[in-house]
Amino acid sequence: MACEVIVDNISREDWERYADDFGDYSIYQTWPYQQVRAELDGQELNQVVVKEENGHVLTMCQMRIRHVKPLGLKIGYVQWGPLFRRKDGTVKCSVQALDIMQRSYLGSRVNVLRVLPNAEANRSGQEFAAILESVGFEYVSNVKPHLTMMVPVDDSEEQMRRRLHRSWRRGLIKAERNGIEIKESEDSKYFDVLEKMYLEAKKRKAFKGLNPQEFIRPQLMLSDKEKMNVIVAYYDGEPITSHASSHLGDTAVGTLAACSEKGLECSASYLVWWRTFLAAKRAGMKRYDLGGIDPKKNPKVFQFKQRMGAQKVSYIGAYEMCTSSTVKTIWRTAEKLYRFVKR
Repeated sequence: MACEVIVDNISREDWERYADDFGDYSIYQTWPYQQVRAELDGQELNQVVVKEENGHVLTMCQMRIRHVKPLGLKIGYVQWGPLFRRKDGTVKCSVQALDIMQRSYLGSRVNVLRVLPNAEANRSGQEFAAILESVGFEYVSNVKPHLTMMVPVDDSEEQMRRRLHRSWRRGLIKAERNGIEIKESEDSKYFDVLEKMYLEAKKRKAFKGLNPQEFIRPQLMLSDKEKMNVIVAYYDGEPITSHASSHLGDTAVGTLAACSEKGLECSASYLVWWRTFLAAKRAGMKRYDLGGIDPKKNPKVFQFKQRMGAQKVSYIGAYEMCTSSTVKTIWRTAEKLYRFVKR
């Protein structure tokens, strides 16, 4: 069956409706998040949908295009996409759909097309990697594949609690006895609380972190169905720990988190994490993505997450296509130089 590519000729409502069929849909492929990222980074943004003649959507993505003027190149980048997987784990995208998408961009709109799929290195992820390679995408070896920890949240509450390491359960019990008040909402005012705490934590701990506006601005623009959930812990009326999570596709994703010194004293993080898992469960999520890990450089964080009953999950990594071998050489060399200077 023939496919057609639709670029930018789609409404927000249709985008959300189509995306809801994909299990790998996440906050990073929402229209508002990518719109804000494109504005912050000075990039062009395209919405791309590939359909069959019968209207069935096979794949879709938000694509940012960066103009590298000194090199005369345009780089198309798809963050956590294109979408490819149904919620039952089967692959929805086809070779034909991906081929017609890349043909619509490579050469005519961009010189380099890089995709970073939301694809684990499991059966469906490997199947999608094979589709990427069959249409000409190459694995990018200098981009380290994402490594994270996943907590199942589709079991009973009793099973979820039993899965916790005994030391983690002790921390949770301590927090539950400390008179901590929990508030949960999608209201932007709680994001304001989280932003203040996050910026204070960045200053206190002197880490680079994220720009909170990458999530705060999209929250104001997301539809009610797609808004992120914020949980804040209060002690004596003072916010001490806060988490924001997105509940899209079949996997909840943590976006921002912060904890004050008082929060550490009260073990508030244990209680907020627990309530975060329960909120993801209520939203129909299968798992909660705890975010990237580095067992060697940050063993304490790795151990804390592991004791939540989480398991390590690796992803297939980045893939890209270039218009020619010359473009590939120029782009890869420039990227290596940029990474070296940045370090």
